[in-house]
Amino acid sequence: MKKTVLFVVMAILSFGIRAQVVEESVATVGNLTVPASTLTIDKDIKLVQNAMEQYLKDLKLKTQKQEGYVMAINAFVETISISPINLYTKVEEQGKKKNRVTRITAAAVSTDLTIDQTTLRGNVKTWLSGFVDYLARYEAQQQMNAEKQNLKKAEKEQKAAIAASNAVDKSIANDQKKIADKQKEIKKLQQKIKDLEKDIADLEKNIEKSGKKKEDAQRKVEEANQGVSNAQGEVERYREMAK
Repeated sequence: MKKTVLFVVMAILSFGIRAQVVEESVATVGNLTVPASTLTIDKDIKLVQNAMEQYLKDLKLKTQKQEGYVMAINAFVETISISPINLYTKVEEQGKKKNRVTRITAAAVSTDLTIDQTTLRGNVKTWLSGFVDYLARYEAQQQMNAEKQNLKKAEKEQKAAIAASNAVDKSIANDQKKIADKQKEIKKLQQKIKDLEKDIADLEKNIEKSGKKKEDAQRKVEEANQGVSNAQGEVERYREMAK
């Protein structure tokens, strides 16, 4: 039966890691069963596994896996023992889907007979409690990295939006210039029509003598009217494009 020891890990409230109690347990790896310490926390197993993997890497431990345990054989972990130890860690899920928690088990074995096993277990508990602080920092770092990626993505999307807006503004400016040019062309054609109409009026006074000139002037008026109609059509098209 496990015995709950009065060993409380500091609460890290800002990242949702509440005060936890480290329990005494056992670790069984192959034919080896050794005293262990266990900590249960309400965190996603993937987060805890990745943090524990980095925790061991930071200690420069060479690890291998066996039966769900990550083992560091003949390792030096100063906070646990001044002599080489075999360190065993395991991260697993417990509970039903809505109430799942992550369980971390740690055990250390030393072949040095001068090492007090009670002290060794106590040091493992201390080491395991230190992981809670590490986990909070690790999670904060992961969140910060994610937010940096989100920021980079947002900045990239902002640049794309500004470029698209500038392209639209440039297109609108070009269309507005075309509209202005067509309006000038319309005014010229309208003036030309007035001039031709005046010519026609003058010609009508002497229609018998200037019949041929009248026909030519009328044709020019029709051509000018057609030019006005075409220009107005283009103006409407550019206005629709500029909306």
